[in-house]
Amino acid sequence: YSSCYIGIARGGGIEIIDNEYSKRDNPTYVGYGACSDGRKMALSAKSQMSSNIKSTILGFKPLIGREFEDPMTQGHITSLFNDFEKQSDGSIGFRVDYEDKQIVLTPENVTSSLLVYLKSVAEAKLGFAVNDCVISVPLYFCDYQRRAMLFAAKTAGLNVLRLMNDTSAIALAYGIYKQDLPAEKEKSRLVVFVDIGDNDTQISAVGFNKGRLDVKKSLADPQLGGRHFGERICAFFKTEFTKKYNINVDSRARAAMRLQTECEKLKKTMSANTTDIPLNIECFMNDIDVTGRMNKDQFEELTHDLFERLRHLLQELLYNAPFTVEDIDAVEIVGGSTRIPKCKAIIEEVLHKTCSTTLNADEAAARGCALQCAILSPAFKVRDFAINDIVQSGIKLVWYNPDGTVGGDMEVFAKGHVFPFSKMLTFYRKENLILEASYSTPVQHTQTVIGRFEVGPIKPAEDGSSTKVKVKVKVDIHGILTVESAHTVTKIQVPIEEEKKEEKKEVKKAEKKEGDKMETEEAENGVKEESKPNENEADLKAEKIEKADSDDKMKVENGSDDIISEDKKKPKTKTKTVQNPLEVTISKKGFTAKELQEAVERENAMISTDKLIKDRLMAKNAVEEYVYEMRDKLYSKLENFISESDKDVYLAELSKTENWLYDEGENCQKQVYIDKLAELRKVGDRIMTRYTENEGRQGALNLLGTSLVHVRKVLDLIRNKDEKYDHLSEEDIKTLAEKDAEFQGVFNDFCNKATSQKLDEDPLITVAQINLKKKKVPTATLR
Repeated sequence: YSSCYIGIARGGGIEIIDNEYSKRDNPTYVGYGACSDGRKMALSAKSQMSSNIKSTILGFKPLIGREFEDPMTQGHITSLFNDFEKQSDGSIGFRVDYEDKQIVLTPENVTSSLLVYLKSVAEAKLGFAVNDCVISVPLYFCDYQRRAMLFAAKTAGLNVLRLMNDTSAIALAYGIYKQDLPAEKEKSRLVVFVDIGDNDTQISAVGFNKGRLDVKKSLADPQLGGRHFGERICAFFKTEFTKKYNINVDSRARAAMRLQTECEKLKKTMSANTTDIPLNIECFMNDIDVTGRMNKDQFEELTHDLFERLRHLLQELLYNAPFTVEDIDAVEIVGGSTRIPKCKAIIEEVLHKTCSTTLNADEAAARGCALQCAILSPAFKVRDFAINDIVQSGIKLVWYNPDGTVGGDMEVFAKGHVFPFSKMLTFYRKENLILEASYSTPVQHTQTVIGRFEVGPIKPAEDGSSTKVKVKVKVDIHGILTVESAHTVTKIQVPIEEEKKEEKKEVKKAEKKEGDKMETEEAENGVKEESKPNENEADLKAEKIEKADSDDKMKVENGSDDIISEDKKKPKTKTKTVQNPLEVTISKKGFTAKELQEAVERENAMISTDKLIKDRLMAKNAVEEYVYEMRDKLYSKLENFISESDKDVYLAELSKTENWLYDEGENCQKQVYIDKLAELRKVGDRIMTRYTENEGRQGALNLLGTSLVHVRKVLDLIRNKDEKYDHLSEEDIKTLAEKDAEFQGVFNDFCNKATSQKLDEDPLITVAQINLKKKKVPTATLR
């Protein structure tokens, strides 16, 4: 809700990477601004929120996949500072300023913007493009919300290998490293994970065996989190300030934001203190300084009902659960709000176990997602570890008659059913099959209908009876329901050679076993369930295989008196089952291919704009940096390398450029800044050249002089008839002496120029010239 983390698998382990500010947590803030600013992400958006409060969006995760009229939406947006509007399709729209105009963005658009930023952070750290990922979502997210998250990820250019429930990711991070888990057929080690985050509370009871985890039961409260505790503190001080200072905090968004920030700090301080904690805000409103105090007892009294909701949630976990409180082996707590002492005390009181904090309270879910991504990716070799999650609400299918009336219904996935999981359903139809999926138990969302599926084309059999249709229904790895495939099953007679009587009997027995009922075949474990069919008795009877007349049936052909046996005249046949695939037309609300294309185009346009703005700002910052750098150096190390008159002129030009940057040059094109920098460098580089040449000149001359000394030593040894140089001819010695004289003259000339060189003038000789001469000194004879 308030921060997100990026976990990567490399080097044989999981690493939580930091961003460009060397922070591991990335605040979930996205800021939009004028043409000159573009978008701000994470920490940079949070830092400039006070000056751009209406166009900086935070707290958008709970709004993903929700409708504007949803009571939870209306309750949530009251704590935000943005302007909202209802979209034509009933969804939520954030109205923000972007590129000098107002635009409307959905929570999915904002989420994709943040995912693009997180993707860029990961790519900068890894050094290559990132495509595959695993994203954690609250376990109470319904089908529509999960599809909304996938939509946002696709818009950001990410391929989501799995949408993973938060508590399941945490459980994976906990269990995969355990070496002492029970064997597969032994009693599972039961661990309860309590995640009290900033926005919600999620609880899961998970059984661990070697190589797998099984979620036994899980539940959540989407309106019980750290921010709800903070809102109670804010409400208390708003009332107090109204009475004490006669000010209405809610009338000014910036003041409300400052109070919210200070109350969050106070809440964290109270977690470790029992004394009164002061709250002081200077120039809060109307130049009034406000003060207040609160202690832990007051806080617990204000939030008594929230603590009771936590207690009720924990008690509900134990009610009708497939385990008792005595079966619980450990309790792991994660999430920032578990640091509130009263929360921890309630957990221990209800579950009868001391809370354990072996997991990082903030990063555990990200680590679990990184592990799952490594397991699903073929690029990594990871220990096999199966994750059996459960659906939070039951799912039922309703099928319709040709006249539109309901033909029947059944619950295909009960609440708590394992997923991913698929079932094969068998129907008998004469026309296209229309199915409608919806939740059979309450969900915390207004969208209770999952979608409609039409299977076809279906036609009656040749004899007019119903056609057998098999439909594969699946809750996939993301927790999303879909009709994966469908096909008809027909039987045809094909000629065969003489078969053994025993084989004929087996075929007949198999044919008799074909039922006249709708079947559900659970593809994963082969268990079959049967329920009453939807077709009337006439249809069912018509579908049964007609028995042939007796094999001894006789007839007279061509008027002859010969009596011919029919089974001698007709070839032998056998029944063959043929499967014909059918088309499945899926109709679910929102997130169509057209909408995805439009969202991708919009996001790509924003990315391009961000890049242009970034390049322009970098060019502008380069000019600004050069102005400050040169001004400082002209009063320090470069002071003696420019004349006083030239210095005054150049300083005036630097000041003029600085003023231009904050006035006319504030929002220029990138090339304008490049040209301005080049203009300043024409003078600045000459000054820097004088400095660098002066610094390196004497050292280069010393090296050249040293080389010439070695040459002279060689000549002295030759004159003294040193036997090492007996191989040299008179011509070689003469050439060496001439070269020595020549280089000595050049060296003397360089030394004279260096002596006469003025610091504030361009160099008479350069270090490069000296080094070039040194390379030409004959060194081969110095051995």
